[in-house]
Amino acid sequence: MTTPGAPSRYRSLPPRIDKAVQALAIALIVLGALFTLGVPSLVGISIFPQQFLGFVLGATLAIVFSVLPASKSRGSRDAGLPWYDFVLAVAGLLVGGYVVFWYPEIAYAITFPTPDKYVLGLVAMVLVLEACRRIYGLVLPVVTLGFVFYAAFASHFPGLFRARSIDWQRLATELYLGPEGILGVALMVVATVVLVFVLFGHLLFAMGGGAVFTDLASALMGRYRGGPAKVAVLGSALFGSISGSAVANVAITGTVTIPLMKRIGYRPEVAAAVEAAASTGGLVAPPVMSVVAFLMAEYLEVSYGRIIMAAALPALLYFAAILIQVDLEAGRMGIAGMKAEDVPKLREVIKKGWAFLLPAPVLIFTLVALSWEPAKAGMFSVLVLLMTGYWFVRDKPFRWWLDLIARVGISMTEILAIAAVVGLIVGSAAFTGLGFTLSLPLLQLGEVSLFLFLAATALISIVLGMGLPGIAIYFMQVALIVPALVEFGVLPIAAHFFIYYFGVFSFITPPVCIAAIAAASIADAGPMQTGWEAVKLGIVAFIVPFIFVISPSLLAEGALWETGVDFTTALAGVFAISAALRGFVVAPIGIRGRVGLAVAALALFLPLGLASAAWLANALGLALGSGIVGQNLRARVTA
Repeated sequence: MTTPGAPSRYRSLPPRIDKAVQALAIALIVLGALFTLGVPSLVGISIFPQQFLGFVLGATLAIVFSVLPASKSRGSRDAGLPWYDFVLAVAGLLVGGYVVFWYPEIAYAITFPTPDKYVLGLVAMVLVLEACRRIYGLVLPVVTLGFVFYAAFASHFPGLFRARSIDWQRLATELYLGPEGILGVALMVVATVVLVFVLFGHLLFAMGGGAVFTDLASALMGRYRGGPAKVAVLGSALFGSISGSAVANVAITGTVTIPLMKRIGYRPEVAAAVEAAASTGGLVAPPVMSVVAFLMAEYLEVSYGRIIMAAALPALLYFAAILIQVDLEAGRMGIAGMKAEDVPKLREVIKKGWAFLLPAPVLIFTLVALSWEPAKAGMFSVLVLLMTGYWFVRDKPFRWWLDLIARVGISMTEILAIAAVVGLIVGSAAFTGLGFTLSLPLLQLGEVSLFLFLAATALISIVLGMGLPGIAIYFMQVALIVPALVEFGVLPIAAHFFIYYFGVFSFITPPVCIAAIAAASIADAGPMQTGWEAVKLGIVAFIVPFIFVISPSLLAEGALWETGVDFTTALAGVFAISAALRGFVVAPIGIRGRVGLAVAALALFLPLGLASAAWLANALGLALGSGIVGQNLRARVTA
């Protein structure tokens, strides 16, 4: 018997252990939902948040060591639960249970640390790192160990990196039990806010809501040239914002959209790149932004509504670039839209799928209009989804619901494990002031050139983001990179969006480009060719962050008229750069025309807040781009 819905990398478990794992996974979700709703205080139970997180940590470690073998070989998955993994699972419950039962005494203890605390702290660190290795491989645990060892031996480092060392006893205790460690903000946010939205996503697709999103995208875009590609863009954007994983998005939607795109004439690498770029873009698309929107609101101490307002215009520009390039590529290749009989009617889609479409506006209303906490608003949306969507699964037995919740709990442990690792990184960096130490060389580079400063920061963000989930990318960069940008004078909200954009779009940036690689495997295309095609499609993601750092009008900061003008000129720039990359508008464009369009695009992207000459640059860019496009139109007429 295997864990319900388990991926092939999960091991087969003996029946009794399998049931225990499922029960623990269900408890993780149920208790997380109850804690999120504030039920303990409503019924008169007083608990520390760390006690809840202690249970989360123990359950996560026990589940990971039960379902994930130490190696990826087929034999290790079929061998049942070996004794050493049973010991590790019990040890995970022990380090979590210690916090659950003794944290009230720990919180008021005078002696700190004590042998029991730092020994269990060392055990917790080892377990968290090993759990992360089993889920994500060696890179992140090794990087985390580097941060921990730096905190322990910082006084032995030379020059700029010399800092006060922290003895192992205190370090292990603080990272285990302190507010900036394993039980810190990263684990708390994932165990509450992220848990709610992962539950929402699983329920939505288990009830059949995924097909509604695909049908909605087909109804809106299917009839136009290159229809399946445009359906992929819109559908992946809708799903990606909720799923929080570009690779999962590619795996789920790409198996449908990529073969369709290939069938109507798109090259394999282009079809794969469209799916990879759109899926990755979902992580920066409102309203959920892979839950990072809520984290930004917490860090910046602003409303959630302010964050989605800031996210809206850059996301629109990004997806506009993909849609325009997809359309131009279809025109260049002579690719038509879907057949009329294959395009669902919009009215029928809404009529049949309103139950799955309603929770999204409910979520936005409760967050923006009622100013509810994200977790509370998310749980309310889950309840709305259960009420509206129950009709579609009313014949499902009770066991189906238990299996579904167990799957959610098991999938959550992978995100919770990385949140615990992020706690180790953030805690180690905070104890030594490493974030500010790293800021100094960047600030010195900024004295030479603003562009070099931003380019170096972007490159670091891309490297740090390679292979990590969106939430982990954000947490790490807030601790390490944002201080340099803010110290340099960048508006805090612009600094947060800058690092998040470049971290997220490492998913399509060669050589790692894991979203592009996942899409290429479906399309039977070359991974690196797919990666570079995805970079072309997502080019706006590498340009716009520089713009809103220089002048944050595209983040809806400043005068409304200025935001409107900058967005309009940037949209014209998106069209120009898209035509330059595809070499086509209504007829092929030569190399000189493509270079001219690229220059026009750069001029159009310049924000008004940059300099008084920006007006002139925008006007010249518009004139140059219009001239080249007009010439292309005349060439088509005379052809």
